[in-house]
Amino acid sequence: MKKLSLVLLIALVFVGCSSNDPAKRIEKLQKEAFSTEGAINPEVASDLVAAYCDFADANPNDAMAPEYLFKAVDVSMNINEPQRTISIIDRMLTEYPDYQNTERALFVKAFIFETRYNNLDMAKKLYEQYLTMYPDGEFAEDCKASIENLGLTPEELIKKFESQN
Repeated sequence: MKKLSLVLLIALVFVGCSSNDPAKRIEKLQKEAFSTEGAINPEVASDLVAAYCDFADANPNDAMAPEYLFKAVDVSMNINEPQRTISIIDRMLTEYPDYQNTERALFVKAFIFETRYNNLDMAKKLYEQYLTMYPDGEFAEDCKASIENLGLTPEELIKKFESQN
């Protein structure tokens, strides 16, 4: 009888642990967060960001860790959590500097400081950092244009473009 109880207990523990599989949790949350037509469920999306980060915490050497962090950047940006987005980007820059999308994440960080915080000095510094790190990067021309146009009002931008054409 004790052996049967022990076997059942082990089986329950095993089943309980497997249901906490981070990848399955992420898959479930992804379906819930994006299940509505064209809209994102912000409460579930916030949990999804946490799940992505939890996976990276538990599995820092897994190839999916930087990918999940990058997905966390995308989701947190889309649910208007700029500070959380910046924190995740900083983590990517520190822990996964060679990951293919870290370059893109740095550009997003500069963009957040420019557009969400209107911190033009920090945005310029980050755009310049991008250009130093990735002079031929995917967003190099965007960074140069952003630096050139920092602080201009929409009206000033229109006048500038009209005078160039």
